[in-house]
Amino acid sequence: MTTVITCAAVNESMRSTVTGGLLLDIPGAVLVRHDIDPDAGILRRVIADGNGVIDDRSIPLAHACLGCALREDIIPAIREVLMRRPEVIVLALPLSAEPVPALRALAELAEEGMCKVGRVVAAVDGEEVMWDLCGDDLLSERDLGFGADDDRALGEVLARQIECADVVVTAGPVAQAEETVLRHMHPGGAAPVPVCELQASSLLDPLPQEEVEHRGDPLVAAPSGVADAHGVWTVELSSWRPCHPDRLRENFEGLGGTPGRGRGVFWLPTRPEAVCQFDSAGGQISIGTHMTWQEAGVDPVTRLVITGVDGDPTEAQAAFEAALLTDAELAAGLNSWAGRPDDYDPWLGERRDVA
Repeated sequence: MTTVITCAAVNESMRSTVTGGLLLDIPGAVLVRHDIDPDAGILRRVIADGNGVIDDRSIPLAHACLGCALREDIIPAIREVLMRRPEVIVLALPLSAEPVPALRALAELAEEGMCKVGRVVAAVDGEEVMWDLCGDDLLSERDLGFGADDDRALGEVLARQIECADVVVTAGPVAQAEETVLRHMHPGGAAPVPVCELQASSLLDPLPQEEVEHRGDPLVAAPSGVADAHGVWTVELSSWRPCHPDRLRENFEGLGGTPGRGRGVFWLPTRPEAVCQFDSAGGQISIGTHMTWQEAGVDPVTRLVITGVDGDPTEAQAAFEAALLTDAELAAGLNSWAGRPDDYDPWLGERRDVA
């Protein structure tokens, strides 16, 4: 059965280098590559193998987003190529695409018995990774956005690609600080692999369904276990207490407004049933409603994993503790918060929608 390997990147040169190398290293592999042109409303599809381009076409795209691209051509293209029964398909996602939606779509094909979901590769520019992860550039400033309304930070997307990857691949060896930050970001703490040392066979092991489901899940965010070094540090902040809505807002800067990466979940006494997601990168913070605690099957918890570059980790710890409810506030009970406005509706939705 065909195995589908997924490659994610924000750098075209690295994407081409890695996917081209896989075509050479895996006999009979077929490349399926897509690119989104939001201005023209076009999705370009290229299918190639070791002998050259098989298909190159452009498809009108109803909306310049990954969801539409997956539905309208990426998954249909995979289905078409699967009919040829190649040993391996290398799926090169559009630049700045996050792997999780694609993995879940591939998992549906796997459930139909059409393919096996292989490993995920993040193709990273090792020389620029520190700035790309920790700088404040938006995708739109790099011409990588999926349209005028795509306000994602470059660091946010790159971090998610790294966190979802089984292997992080660079053009060559990277400096110590860059290697350390990549290892802190990667869930397994694995060192980046130069493309010339990448073992293609290691990418063919199928991903279990439960791993696909948990990739990118903020509920399972955890430190990589790599030691702090070269100015890179990670702290795990955890408490059963909810956050005070106002004090959490006041302490956002200390939790995610500095160079680095933050992810995890929190809960508010104003919406005790909602799992609230926290995500920060490039000095930007985003929050949203993930699911309910009942759906998650766990007790409410506030847990954030913060990775910083330079700076002081104790400041994040202090901001976290300041945001939590005090003993006196807890003693008043959650019922005392019923009906009280928290001003989080624009990000978390109306409480009747998330409870």
